[in-house]
Amino acid sequence: MLKLGALELGGLPRLAVPLTDGDVHAHADAVRRYADIVELRIDRFRQHDPAYVAEVCGSARALGRPVIATVRAVEEGGAVELSDAQRTALFAAALPMVDAVDVEVAAAICEPVVAQAHAIGALAIVSHHDFARTPGDDELAAHCEAALRRGADVVKIATAVADSRDAERLLDFLRARQSRGLIVIGMGSAGVATRVFFALFGSLLTYGFVGRSGAPGQLPLAELYETLRRYSPAFAAAHPA
Repeated sequence: MLKLGALELGGLPRLAVPLTDGDVHAHADAVRRYADIVELRIDRFRQHDPAYVAEVCGSARALGRPVIATVRAVEEGGAVELSDAQRTALFAAALPMVDAVDVEVAAAICEPVVAQAHAIGALAIVSHHDFARTPGDDELAAHCEAALRRGADVVKIATAVADSRDAERLLDFLRARQSRGLIVIGMGSAGVATRVFFALFGSLLTYGFVGRSGAPGQLPLAELYETLRRYSPAFAAAHPA
């Protein structure tokens, strides 16, 4: 079974919370109460100096949750344009303090970042985000296979969902390949249910926000926690009311 730090993935739904540098302290109580995993969205930090990023990553470890470092490319939802050299330096600064990285399959830096993660025993999440549509089945499969070729331990696919047919295709994609380690998310108002129910059908992580939402259709952390407790007896048994 895959592990993110000491946390097993795949046995029950796991709830991750994306944080900025300001969120690490401002929402510490909510994170400890509701989140299984912290995702540091380094592209949303106030500063992009490697020493500052390493300091924030160290503070995030004090929350007592496994930590994912993400320096999202602007083409796939990142907050600020950073060069490949800058992104590589920020991943390198974060890696000693985190348990996983998330890097886009299309990024030129994907394979070097994955290799750096594996060199220290960190998990590599390789992702694809499409904010315009849900691609066809062949294209979804191609993104997944490309991520695996680049060394992904976990493949993340997040696409814009226009209607229930898109959501159903994503669910079919998840169920056909979940043994490979997948995170699948439907974005937008028509995809909100996927953030709850895909976690019940094998998607390894789902994401809830504190502060402000970072993706279309993302639910507040506490609300998502209580909804998962309602629909997953396994999650409820491991997560108190």
